[in-house]
Amino acid sequence: MESFSRRKFVRLVAQAAAMTVAYNVLSAGGPWEQAAASDVPRHVPAGENASDALSRMKSWLIDADCAPVKDQRLAKQIEGVHAWIRAAFLLESDALRPASAKGSPQAAAKPLVISAGKPLSFRLPEPGYRIEASVRVNHGAAPGSGAVVVARTNGREIFRSGTLAAGQPSIPIQVGLEDAREFSLRVVHPTGKLPAADIVDISSAKLTLTNGRVLPLSEPLGVPGFAELSDAAAPFSFQYGGRSVRTELASWRRRLRLTEAAAWTRYEISYTDPVTQLEVRCDLKVFKDLPAVDWVLYLTNHGESDTPLLENILPLDLNLVIPEEGDLTFHHSNGCTRSPTDFLPMKRPMGAGDRIVLAPNGGRSSDGVLPFFNLQWQGGGMVGAIGWTGQWSMCFQNDRQRCASLQAGQQTTRLKLHPGESIRTPSIALVPWRGDSAISGNNLLRRLLLAHYVARIEDKIAVPPVAMWQLSFVNGGQTLNDVNEKNQLAAIEQIAANRFGTEVFWLDAGWMAGGGWDSGVGNWIADKRKFPKGLKPVADAANKKGMQFLLWFEPERVQPNTLIAKHHPEWLLRYAGWGKQELFNMGDPKARRWMTQLLADRIREWNIGILRHDFNIDPLPGWQQTDKPDRQGITEIRYIEGLYAMWDELRIRFPLLAIDCCASGGRRMDLESMRRCFYLWRDDLMCSGKAHATYCQVEGAGLNRYVPMNGGAGGNVNGDIYDFRSAATAGIVLYIPQTPQQARLIREAIAELKMLRPLYLGDYYPLTPTGLDDTHWEAWQFDRPEMGMGFVMYFRRPKCTNSTAQFKLHNLTPGASYKVARKGSTFQFEETRVMTGRELTDLSASIREPRGTGLLIYRRIKF
Repeated sequence: MESFSRRKFVRLVAQAAAMTVAYNVLSAGGPWEQAAASDVPRHVPAGENASDALSRMKSWLIDADCAPVKDQRLAKQIEGVHAWIRAAFLLESDALRPASAKGSPQAAAKPLVISAGKPLSFRLPEPGYRIEASVRVNHGAAPGSGAVVVARTNGREIFRSGTLAAGQPSIPIQVGLEDAREFSLRVVHPTGKLPAADIVDISSAKLTLTNGRVLPLSEPLGVPGFAELSDAAAPFSFQYGGRSVRTELASWRRRLRLTEAAAWTRYEISYTDPVTQLEVRCDLKVFKDLPAVDWVLYLTNHGESDTPLLENILPLDLNLVIPEEGDLTFHHSNGCTRSPTDFLPMKRPMGAGDRIVLAPNGGRSSDGVLPFFNLQWQGGGMVGAIGWTGQWSMCFQNDRQRCASLQAGQQTTRLKLHPGESIRTPSIALVPWRGDSAISGNNLLRRLLLAHYVARIEDKIAVPPVAMWQLSFVNGGQTLNDVNEKNQLAAIEQIAANRFGTEVFWLDAGWMAGGGWDSGVGNWIADKRKFPKGLKPVADAANKKGMQFLLWFEPERVQPNTLIAKHHPEWLLRYAGWGKQELFNMGDPKARRWMTQLLADRIREWNIGILRHDFNIDPLPGWQQTDKPDRQGITEIRYIEGLYAMWDELRIRFPLLAIDCCASGGRRMDLESMRRCFYLWRDDLMCSGKAHATYCQVEGAGLNRYVPMNGGAGGNVNGDIYDFRSAATAGIVLYIPQTPQQARLIREAIAELKMLRPLYLGDYYPLTPTGLDDTHWEAWQFDRPEMGMGFVMYFRRPKCTNSTAQFKLHNLTPGASYKVARKGSTFQFEETRVMTGRELTDLSASIREPRGTGLLIYRRIKF
């Protein structure tokens, strides 16, 4: 885009001003979409005013309809997912046949139709042996024309019929498949050219697999990633008494309960072993607005004795037939380890025979690697997520026949179930996608998560807010333990007087009796020397100034000589590698109920708006040490079940409560924690004080592919626009500015963030390769297609010698008109102009000096 003549706008000094300017600059009529909260909840903490609480939360609860835009191109994929569910989970061998082929014998006899230039492609659940069918040229074809049926597999021709003429009767054919896992049928002219009008009918078609199974050959539904012709085995597995349950499931008793809702169809499918009375129940949802499916397994022993040994329980065990042409690539992102490569996107090409195994470090679900993936092949792929806030494992293998396997579940399970005992597995979400770019799959996943998963309050999305705190580990030589009532009240007054637009006042570790951080972990009472009246005066002061009160807890870690260690040692798990600290056993129902009540009392007494739940210990070795040889994995299962139960109970008791899930930064990000929490502080790498802009950019680029509701750990950006934009998402955490100049810039920075906040709920497009090289540009785009709006953020890194860069923007209508506003390395709008989508798509940006940044916002005004 050519540089504009400079034209300044009113400087943004507050949220209201930011919203007004954005409206005036970009609006073509109608208000800017923003947060709203008006409903009064039924239950609130004692002493809390519901209307006041909602008013304080108004700016960070997004009352936006994040349901995906209706797309007719997805309709057939959604239909195909439902068909795959019936085949894979309900074991209906004809479920993948088209609806028209079911019912009466006349309907079942309807032939396949192959038209010129439109071959039919089939993917098989197992190697194929032979096709038998009758073929003829449809009488509607051009008189006197001729056609030849050709079968191909693995890039070569395996069958060619004789010439078929219109008007002739059907003739039988046999096609040997040579153990192929996929094949195509097409029509060509006898001369080798495509016929102009010939249409061939294929009837009485049957497929024989190499294992002897015979299947009807029906029109494929075209669901990428799922077998398109199959009475496929269930996509989960485990060893049961030394045998694979997959070989026996069809003989077990099956029951189905079907529930329809506006957004999804729910299948509750149970399979019961008639001998041991083990029940496997699958709670499964198929969504109606996206080609997506979600499920979790529950295993229950209804017998009178222990079950046989259950081993390697995999809620996801899926065979995928990969197209014979094109590359296969596995995409994922690093997790958090407090290093510069945290959340760095990874791209791993997969050749024949290659294998990838992923698992987190030490029992926290995103420690080292995120539990999300995107598998890409030619023309599409599959994106997926694992819901387990513990030690999961995932294995992907590409064999030499273009058939890949994908397995995921809890890393270790080898256990018996006692009579009446039940366990759950990790949850699984899969979204097949079509397209040429992997980001197409990521954006389908983002739409799914925003529409159906992310935590909500009063049916509004709980976006990470703008939070501010007084003390850090290094700020001014102070430590977290320097907090007291006096300086916290003074900090609140300072924030309010400066009108930063802060939404949350944050009180972190250091407030507990017995030494604060971290020797006081396990004493969940306030230090009376610092807070003689408890923490309610701090919360009340923050609330009075229009801010929610966020308070730090670490319920699962216990230091020696604390109250929990002294009074309830029976609730603690011990492991030598932890030193003297211990783990509070969330898997003990009595302990979990006690901790739930303690937190509920603190929330009520101190009027806590956001419960910050930290976790600074690797639990896995303690879980493993506690297990008996024939009960491996049970301690972790009970612990994670207890954690979810506690979060769910607190959310029921306090409908206005938000939970900020932290674990030494962002080490507990997964599908299940996302349902209940957001992630306000994504990386402890920023605990050193000043944010490192390149690291922040990498974090956002990796997380925004898979985790929409993450907050920027901005730390001490001191009003530096480059640092702030590098760290900012829909929310951010900041230290209180120290100078009037910093305060002015932070006001403008927060106003800009709030202006952009609704757009962070859109599709995400990285516009440059992401890495740590400071000689490059970094840029990304967020687009809300239903609003016709979006923005581009771009950075010229500190060592970059190129003053200009070109970006290819996404999802713009070439012939439409867009009103475009731009900011440079200030928080003020510099110019606006009207551009066509075609002009805007090929964006040229210019930044004079290294370590510079720019922002472009667009809104469609005319088609």
